[in-house]
Amino acid sequence: MTVNLKDQRSYVNHPFLETLFAYDRWATRFIIETCLELTQEEFERPVGLGLGSVERTVNHLVGALFFFTDRLTRCASRPRLEKDGRTKTAGELRALFEQADREFGEAVKHALETHALTEILNWADTDEEPLDPEDQIPYSLAFAQMIDHGIQHRTQVADMLQTLGKGLPMALSPFVWDDAQRQ
Repeated sequence: MTVNLKDQRSYVNHPFLETLFAYDRWATRFIIETCLELTQEEFERPVGLGLGSVERTVNHLVGALFFFTDRLTRCASRPRLEKDGRTKTAGELRALFEQADREFGEAVKHALETHALTEILNWADTDEEPLDPEDQIPYSLAFAQMIDHGIQHRTQVADMLQTLGKGLPMALSPFVWDDAQRQ
């Protein structure tokens, strides 16, 4: 498996957020690159964790980046990847991830350049009135959700890979990422 560690562009000018998003991007790419080693049958096999299979969970993880991008840019929500009824290959999801990652990075950078972390973001799919107060959250909370979402589903995929006999002991640790950055 080859993960391009040199493509660690910065999303923001805030060191803490820069580290979180760089690690998040690296870890998701690492998971997807690992999935390229699975057969399609293994990739789709129901394992009773996450969203049921590695494919469904990675599909959701990548699709969420498009959702997050659309929230930050206030564009109309795109159809969710995991709801199109189509099974994808790890290669297809890698290509979709690269697209989503580029768009997401631009959206995060723009949001941080134009909004304070304490400003309110409408988390709903639409900006049409009336806005539900429960959908009004600070940008800081939205960014926390984005990072947490990635961690949750990558952990599920790592557990599924372990169930399939392809475990990743400690490979997703931020310490592993940091060591790779220093090499």
